[in-house]
Amino acid sequence: MKHVETSPETWSTLISGKTAVALALLAILLVPACGGGSSDPGAQTNSRTSSEPETELVEEDPAPILDEDAEDLVAVTSGGIYNPAAVYPKAVSLPLQFITTLGGKKLAATITLPADENGTPAPGPFPVILTQSAYNTNLLTTLLMGTPGNLLLGVSDSFIVRRGYAQVSVDALGTGISQGGWELLGEEEQVGFADAVDWVHQQPWSNGKLGVAGVSYMAISSLFAAQRRPDSIDAVFASLPMGDAMRGTVGIGGMLNGLFMSTWMQLTHITATQNLPISLLKPQHMNHIIDVTQEHVDQIDNYYLPLINNALDGAPTYNYDGEFWQLRSPITNMDRITAPTFILGALHDLFQRDEPQLFEILRNNNVDSRLVIYDGSHFVNFVATHLGNQAVPPVDLLMLQWFDKYLKDEDTGIDAMPNVVQFVKNYPTESTPEAFRNDHFSSTTEWPHPLAQAERWYLQDNNQLSRAAPSTEAEAVMTQPEHPSGRAYNANGLLGFELHINDGTQCSRSFDQWTLGLNLPTPCFSNSDLVEQQRVVFESEPMAEDYYINGPIQADIWIDSTVTEAVVAVQVEEVSRRQSLPLTNGQLLASGRANDESRSRFMNGEMIQPYHYFTAETSQPLEPGEVVKLQIEIFPTSAIIRRGNKLRISISPSNQAQAMLNYPRQAQAEGGITTIHISPEYPSSIVLPIVPTSALN
Repeated sequence: MKHVETSPETWSTLISGKTAVALALLAILLVPACGGGSSDPGAQTNSRTSSEPETELVEEDPAPILDEDAEDLVAVTSGGIYNPAAVYPKAVSLPLQFITTLGGKKLAATITLPADENGTPAPGPFPVILTQSAYNTNLLTTLLMGTPGNLLLGVSDSFIVRRGYAQVSVDALGTGISQGGWELLGEEEQVGFADAVDWVHQQPWSNGKLGVAGVSYMAISSLFAAQRRPDSIDAVFASLPMGDAMRGTVGIGGMLNGLFMSTWMQLTHITATQNLPISLLKPQHMNHIIDVTQEHVDQIDNYYLPLINNALDGAPTYNYDGEFWQLRSPITNMDRITAPTFILGALHDLFQRDEPQLFEILRNNNVDSRLVIYDGSHFVNFVATHLGNQAVPPVDLLMLQWFDKYLKDEDTGIDAMPNVVQFVKNYPTESTPEAFRNDHFSSTTEWPHPLAQAERWYLQDNNQLSRAAPSTEAEAVMTQPEHPSGRAYNANGLLGFELHINDGTQCSRSFDQWTLGLNLPTPCFSNSDLVEQQRVVFESEPMAEDYYINGPIQADIWIDSTVTEAVVAVQVEEVSRRQSLPLTNGQLLASGRANDESRSRFMNGEMIQPYHYFTAETSQPLEPGEVVKLQIEIFPTSAIIRRGNKLRISISPSNQAQAMLNYPRQAQAEGGITTIHISPEYPSSIVLPIVPTSALN
């Protein structure tokens, strides 16, 4: 196999630049969904202007030839990145095909194959890469206009295909131009993931080797497919996947992540219903497309609005951990995956908590796996991962290196890659030796870091933070802020939301994180001093040396309240002369404080990652005036508190941008006053995983 040394900067300019523009257009598409609009299938019929003759035979579809990808665009400069030359001159998409699920639903599938100079599909067979998407693969392919390097989105990708792969992109059940109603990764949807795997193996262009790949939802569907068909999948490449839906994403701290859920559901529904361009491009399928679009529109009243209203009204199915959320959590059956698996994550991703835990399970089960953690938020890493650096190649080349190894049995050099590569915030520092100042990443063998040791810091009087337990008594008081407000509604065939955050976190790092990073940079995202949130802060003395935090974090906060429900939100920050930089955070519903120690993580004798039950049976409403300990999970990070700067722990009575109270809990918390206790009897504290800075170098 020929290796070409390629400049990461060249790749990012030519490939991810186009991707960024197209994805920005998709982001703009989300804006009118809030205010209404029309998705009337009848309008699609009336607007048809294509002169393409209709036919019942999908085999007679013209086969669109994709752009002749990046081979001659990627300059050979420097950098030693795996980039084998294309084997085939072109790639061609076959006529639209449909997979019939066990339940009788039809899933739309696009197959892209290597082709000769004339656009004639090569005879094959080939190893196959399968991506299953909730975001309308045909729409995204149209928006991206054949730009190579977008396989993870389910977009026809000539870059990968011309290097000897068949690509299959499937619209998940209830999305795009597939039949059914979307139910947030429900059972029928997951059965469809497995049915697609079975279908691929029956096709003449498949040589029996199958990889699954995707980003975000498409990574989640890849993990579910690998769990349901472990013997049929040979490799997995999952970028930004969810793990534990309840604890990591939709039910953080035992509450409802209304900001994320409204953004995600709206994104999925609008892409599922914008099928006019596809019906014009594929007029022979127009009747089918009209029918499925109406089915997706009807799902607003049939499923989305009842679910949302029931969740807000306190329905146990959605407000506690149980069958509903466990089914939708890849971590539940992660031990079923046996295929080599590559996982990408990010420090402020939607699935920040879960990505390293998924990797940890794979490693514990002796599955060949890798973990790369980038900086930034969810949407940013759709694009930023296309950038290469000294530590991590562009994601498209990294994926090719992974699949060439496990689907083609080629020596790609991937074995030499460290098991874990992490972006370390604030690294390198002024204290870093010159030889190690070339990038912001550090590598190790496992997660959590094998050298990490738990260190406890105690809250003190006068807003101090120190390693010594408190010797005097002190208190800090917080009042319950105004609750969020809003509604979900049917906006003329689109799922609409109005959501008003009322505790000041509408301009915060959490807001940017839980709206997928679909925001222009704002100073309050990177400086907590600019966030209009009620906060009690505790600060250390300036650090004498760089202080390296790497792993999960736990805050043990003793409180009492005047009412039966309360929330405590905790954020870890680095304070410099310029700003207070938010590093990571977490929060906990007081009634959800019951903790399963058998599933919690301990580090050198200290609990450092609690595992809360979040069930109706273990719910413990507060007794007004009674002091209790909240063991608050703070999501993992990798960051340095730089020499001369301070460690800050910020405590608030809510973080509505991350999670909200349902209506019954709002009533229970109304007018509450929460007191934080600091004393020898009630030593409120935080436990940090600390790694020697020598491990960075």
